[in-house]
Amino acid sequence: MQYHIIFAEKLKETMKTEFAIWLVSYLIRRGPDTQENIINEWSKHINEDVEIHRNTFGNYRRKAEELFGTEISYNPGTKEYYIEDKDLITHNAMYRWLLQSVSASNVISRRSRLKDRIMLETSSGGEEFIEPITEAMENGVCIELVYEAFWDEPKERIVEPYYIKLFKRRWYLIGKRRDKGEFRTYCFDRIKSVSLSDIKFKFRKEQSAETLFYDYYGIIQYPVEKERVVIKVTCEQGMYIKTLPLHHSQKLIHQDDDYMTFELYLKPCYDFVKELLSWGSELEVISPESLREEVNKYTKEMCEIYNPKDNG
Repeated sequence: MQYHIIFAEKLKETMKTEFAIWLVSYLIRRGPDTQENIINEWSKHINEDVEIHRNTFGNYRRKAEELFGTEISYNPGTKEYYIEDKDLITHNAMYRWLLQSVSASNVISRRSRLKDRIMLETSSGGEEFIEPITEAMENGVCIELVYEAFWDEPKERIVEPYYIKLFKRRWYLIGKRRDKGEFRTYCFDRIKSVSLSDIKFKFRKEQSAETLFYDYYGIIQYPVEKERVVIKVTCEQGMYIKTLPLHHSQKLIHQDDDYMTFELYLKPCYDFVKELLSWGSELEVISPESLREEVNKYTKEMCEIYNPKDNG
């Protein structure tokens, strides 16, 4: 009996969270609306007639405010609810990802008959570690991490968990090794186990995860100067880069019938170089010269692989 009560409570909390996320997404898209219209739209969304009482709606509203750190205001004159500061949500990468993921998940889950017609990319694994790592982050305690690098045996580390980042279908933890005092990056799919320790640490909120990676592309960081990068891309491929920018600083500075030229301001580390190389002959680095030379070095090495010199 106790099990059924606990399960029912968890189910109720899950539904509250699902509605809360949908409510924020709806108010951002639709703008101010009444409780009656909101509930009607929710019924259409889940394809089921529902009745949400005033107190229950208030609880769901508070859940939404808690999840997104914002205020859902009420206009007594129009009897409409609205989000006054939408930018607080739409300019935050985690909130955007949450809204997009849950929105897509809700729709797809109701279209299970289309399972053979919808193709999705999954991560490389390790999602089971999100819960204990974020719990440690929230409580300010270190984690005991067993990690197996590609080139090494599994080893135990005590880590201060600072940030989590999703990049190219892989989850990463950025944390400080307790024994060395150095920041390291740990890929979730190479973590063997995680447990919370009793060791406390103080998170110094000097920068958010977004500002930490603000001048970088990808996950790898090392101390290089921020530079103005100019790339020239064929118009055919340039449309893809234009609509899905490589970096938030990207701007289109020239376009003709054949090429698009973009400028970016970032620190060109290894992940960025690999991304440029992935576009092959469709993309040319114009400047800086150092980046152009680095890309050229890799292309020459590739040419030597595919066109080996005749040693005979």
